[in-house]
Amino acid sequence: MSPDAVDPMVQPSVLTLVVFVILVLGIVAGFVAAIRHSGRERGDAAATVQRDVRRAVVASVAYLALTAGIAASGLLRQGGTPPPIMPFLALSNVIAIAIAFSRVGTRLARYVPIAALVGFQVFRLPLELVLHQWYAQGVLPVTMTYAGRNFDILSGILAIPIALWAWKGNAPRWAIAAYTLIGLGLLLRVISLAVLSSPLPFRRYFEGPPVQLAGYAPTVWIVPICVAGALCGHLIVLRWLRMQRG
Repeated sequence: MSPDAVDPMVQPSVLTLVVFVILVLGIVAGFVAAIRHSGRERGDAAATVQRDVRRAVVASVAYLALTAGIAASGLLRQGGTPPPIMPFLALSNVIAIAIAFSRVGTRLARYVPIAALVGFQVFRLPLELVLHQWYAQGVLPVTMTYAGRNFDILSGILAIPIALWAWKGNAPRWAIAAYTLIGLGLLLRVISLAVLSSPLPFRRYFEGPPVQLAGYAPTVWIVPICVAGALCGHLIVLRWLRMQRG
């Protein structure tokens, strides 16, 4: 696959890009807020909490800038064996898994309310609405929307009642576990659909334009922030469930 083998991606409307960026910043803000809340809950000194918040902000901004810069350079639109987009996708998810099972993940699982951990996944509802608009604008194939084969919108919808149930304090562990497994399953389906709809040698779905969001800034953030963020969030909930069982 060469850089000239695929037509450039149709650019989304300014309004949908603004909404998308707001969602991304909301995910980042949620992470920073979780760091602050967890520090306060475990009794850290105010100076320590502020230090951790600063570190979270700096790391998040650096990650946003780095991933956007890689996409803007055109590297992720190049061919090769394997194409650069593949290790980028893999590394994004590896980082999410590493965070979930790191001391940061332990801290969030232990000190952030489960209602907030589950409610975090609500962002997938408006994100799927944006993806549907991008399909209507010719940016994405129908495969990647709820009008096609992507049903990830259910993860965002179901997060609302489950989070409210947990917030009231009487959500059973099985309900939270069931939601988390459903959310993970839907997320893995989205990932597979995206890969099989991308301009790669093993592309399977040809219902419309190929998925090229990760090759451009700022839509590249759908991988390292949105997809990886959802994955990290679910894994932290699984860690919470294990702590409760213990």
